Amino acid sequence: MAVLTRSQAAAEGARKSILRFPNEILSMVIEYSSTLELWALCHTSKRLRSIATPMLYRNIHLHSAEQTVLFIRTMQSQPSESSEPLWLRVQEFVIANDNELVGATSQIIDDLNSLVIKMTKLKHLLLSSKGYIDFTHLLRNSNLRCLQTFRYVLHPTPSSTDSEEFLKFLARHRATLTTLHVDCEKPIAFMGSIDLPLLHTYDGPSWVLKFLQKSVASLRSVVLRWKEPDIDYRSPLKQLSKAHSLQTLEIVIANISPGRLREPTILAAVAQYVPHIQILRFSRSNNLYGFSFDDLMPMRQHLSRFTALSELRFAIFRRESVSAVNDDLPILDAWLRVCGTLYLVHLDGLDWRLVDGAWIPSG
Repeated sequence: MAVLTRSQAAAEGARKSILRFPNEILSMVIEYSSTLELWALCHTSKRLRSIATPMLYRNIHLHSAEQTVLFIRTMQSQPSESSEPLWLRVQEFVIANDNELVGATSQIIDDLNSLVIKMTKLKHLLLSSKGYIDFTHLLRNSNLRCLQTFRYVLHPTPSSTDSEEFLKFLARHRATLTTLHVDCEKPIAFMGSIDLPLLHTYDGPSWVLKFLQKSVASLRSVVLRWKEPDIDYRSPLKQLSKAHSLQTLEIVIANISPGRLREPTILAAVAQYVPHIQILRFSRSNNLYGFSFDDLMPMRQHLSRFTALSELRFAIFRRESVSAVNDDLPILDAWLRVCGTLYLVHLDGLDWRLVDGAWIPSG
């Protein structure tokens, strides 16, 4: 048996090592690593650390003041082996709940705002500003030329400055924004309209649609959220009639009594204005029932107007009496006769799928 010398063993190990590959190949392999795997790679060798570290900071989710301090410190201490600042590597930046950052000093908040402004290659920016962190400086001074997704949770009672900077931010990024999520307790005063020509996904208050104007035409997926005092369901749905590419529509009703806004009534309006949609979902954020079991059969007249509806979901309804699951079958068959494209229906926590012409329950 041949015995390798130390130098021969080292040479043999190097030949079999992943480090024999050039950085370009290593980057392509490491690209598929998880966060934990990237962290481990950063502790293996200087070369792998220089490749893995930038990837480790592609997606940033801040959940505490302590984490924020460490993140800022890391961003500000530029590794000597890195070819560009780490903040230029960040592609997704998320603060899901700014209340979790309570404890961060005003200086830390200022540093955080200034740091995000420098993330010019950012693609996804999701912020919550429900009261603790003021992002006005960020909105006013940032120009993120690659930004595709923007989620902004405004203060429950936003100031006119906050609202104005929010709108100006959207205007500056109109050439790249494709996804917009907005959360605001009360309607804010808009001046003019918002033109986002590439917008294909919207999630937020229904009253925002009337300010999107031409942007509505390119929408493919929409989540409309109704809250008191906003119960005008016809105006936003009429606005969606311009969205000829719309495929998915979800209606979310929050803290509005069924007597003021009911699913069957909204369904009739959806059938009138956007009969070409493929997926329609209803949900409520409370335990109130928007309709009863007896409302299901009369829905045929509305469903007959849809031309491509394949999935219909109702989160909850109330059966007037305890009945077997099979009681749903006559209703589903009646719906299918007037809307032949249906293949998935969700009723009262149960999924019905059309398989070989028969409805099969699951869930």
